[in-house]
Amino acid sequence: CLPTPNPSSPNFASRFRADVVQLVETGNKHRHSDTYYKYSNPKQRDKKICRMRMPRKLVQISTIDPATGHISMRRSDPWINNFNEYLIAACRSNMDIKFIWSGRDAKALVYYITDYVTKMSLSFHDTFALVQKSITSLQNSLQQTSNESAIEKSRKLVLRCYNTLASQQELSGVQVASYLMNWGDHYTTHKFQGLFLIQTERFLQTQLNETRAERKLELLSHGQYFDS
Repeated sequence: CLPTPNPSSPNFASRFRADVVQLVETGNKHRHSDTYYKYSNPKQRDKKICRMRMPRKLVQISTIDPATGHISMRRSDPWINNFNEYLIAACRSNMDIKFIWSGRDAKALVYYITDYVTKMSLSFHDTFALVQKSITSLQNSLQQTSNESAIEKSRKLVLRCYNTLASQQELSGVQVASYLMNWGDHYTTHKFQGLFLIQTERFLQTQLNETRAERKLELLSHGQYFDS
């Protein structure tokens, strides 16, 4: 890929346009693959629909519907993904961007991002199968050493299940690089104090028990006083 044209170079406008055209033609045109039909019914091969909605409808000129407020942007090629010429020239990569025109689109965007970042890498049935495999493996190993306590067996079971699930988790390149560089896994604007909930709960429970005991002794002492 050629470098981004220098804005101070002669004929920058024409060079920039040629650079954008090359980027779009080589990397931003949609090409069908099996991935784009993964939600289609395999029995209906003639009616498969691309989940990226390609090819898209051609639009001669950009228009705004005064009744609904819908904006139709001009499109001269049915196979080119949406792009911004300045962003694609700077990033040097493919893209499919969309301007958020309305509140409905903004809500859909928030839902999509939230659903994407919280999506589990393992499905429920895969998780269940891995846990079952861990239990079976642990049972076979415990048959040879049956003199362990129930607590030790439970600890090994939890550890075996955790290691099996952790080994199947997908990690992104950014996450791996962050751990290798010891950069941590989160960023904060302030320094927070750690709160140990178990110790706090234990302290509150102890204080409550002491208060109840003192109250009980106080009531008993008053009862003995009145009885006498």
